[in-house]
Amino acid sequence: MRFVVDLAMVGRYRPGTDAETVRQRYGLDHVVKLASNEYPLPPADGVLVAVGAALSSINRYPDTHARELRVALAGHYGTDVERVAVGNGSLELLLLLGDALLAPGREAVCPTPSFAFYRKLCDMHGAGVRAVPLRGATVDLEAMAAAVGEATTMVIICNPNNPTGTYVAAREIERFVEHVPDDVLVVIDEAYNEFVTRDDSQETLELAKRCDNVCVTRTFSKIHGLCALRVGYAICSPIIREAIDTLRQPYNVNLIAQVAAVEALRHPDEVDRRRALNAELRDRLCRGLEERGLAVVPSQANFVLADLRPLGLPDDGVCERLESIGAIVRDGAAFGLPGRARISVGTREEIDFLLEKVSTLAAERRG
Repeated sequence: MRFVVDLAMVGRYRPGTDAETVRQRYGLDHVVKLASNEYPLPPADGVLVAVGAALSSINRYPDTHARELRVALAGHYGTDVERVAVGNGSLELLLLLGDALLAPGREAVCPTPSFAFYRKLCDMHGAGVRAVPLRGATVDLEAMAAAVGEATTMVIICNPNNPTGTYVAAREIERFVEHVPDDVLVVIDEAYNEFVTRDDSQETLELAKRCDNVCVTRTFSKIHGLCALRVGYAICSPIIREAIDTLRQPYNVNLIAQVAAVEALRHPDEVDRRRALNAELRDRLCRGLEERGLAVVPSQANFVLADLRPLGLPDDGVCERLESIGAIVRDGAAFGLPGRARISVGTREEIDFLLEKVSTLAAERRG
C-alpha cells in the first residue's frame, strides 16, 4: 500500500489500563483508576434527564451544523456564532487544524513534556515539530516564541499543561501572541480550563475574539463529565471556523452529545461546585502524597504530577507495582518522566485508597 505518510513514524496513543483488565490480571476485588483525568462524578442530573429524553430520536441524523449547541456556546461566552466550532472532542479540532495547516516542509512549535498527541499530529501530516522544554514544570513561552521560524504554521500551548498541571497567566499568553507572526496559528488547548481557580482563567477567550490567529479549544469531557460522548469546541476567528467546517465530516458531533452539551451549559452553578470540590480534593491528594515523602508539582487541573522515586522502586516499575495492588495511575514514562506519575483527582474514597497503597509501598521499602 502506498500510504501518504510513514506509519512506522506515527506513534500510537496508549491509554491507561482500564479497571476491569487490572482486576482480572491481578485477581483484585477493588481497583481505583486515577489515570485518565476523568471527573469522578456523573454528569449533572439535568443532563442525564435530557439525554434520556433524546434517546427516542437516535434513528435520525443530528444537526450537522450543531446549531443549537453553537448558539448556546456563543451566548455562554458572549461571542458570535461564526466564531464557534464544535468537534468530536477537542482532539478532533486539533486534527482538523492539523489538516488545514500542517504538511511536509511545515512545522509546529509545542512544549515538552506535554500532551503526547501534539507530536503525533505533526507526524501524521509529515510536518516537523519543535518541542520546547518546560522551564521548571511550566510552559516556557519566551523559548517557544524564539523557536518560531519561517516554516512554523502552528503553535500549541497546553494550559493548564498536561501532565504537570501548571498554569500560565493570560497576560503572559497575550504578550506571547504579540511576538508571533499573524500567519501562524496559536492554539491554546484549555481542556482543563474549568478547574482553574485563578481570576484570569477566561481572559484568553477575549484574546481569541480579538486576534484572527488565536484559537482556544475546550471540551465537555472533563468537568462536565461527558467523556464517553466526545464533544469539544473552539472559540476562534470565522476564517478558522470555516476551515474546520470545510474539513470535518458531516454529523461529527452526535445527537446525544449535542443535547448533553447544551444542557450542561444551563448549569453554571454545578460547574462552580465541581471546581471547588476538585480544588478541595486536589489539596487532599497533594497533602497526602507530601506527607508520605513524595514531591508534587502545584496544579491548577484535575490531576497532579507526583515523584514516586523516593519509594525506592525501579523507575520503570513503580507505576506497575501500584497497579498490581489496585491503584491505576498514568506512568510518567509516557511523557518522558520515568519514576513520576500523573494522578487524577478522584473521589475522597478513591484518593484515600491510592494513599493507602502508596503507604503500602513505602512500608515494603522500610521492611
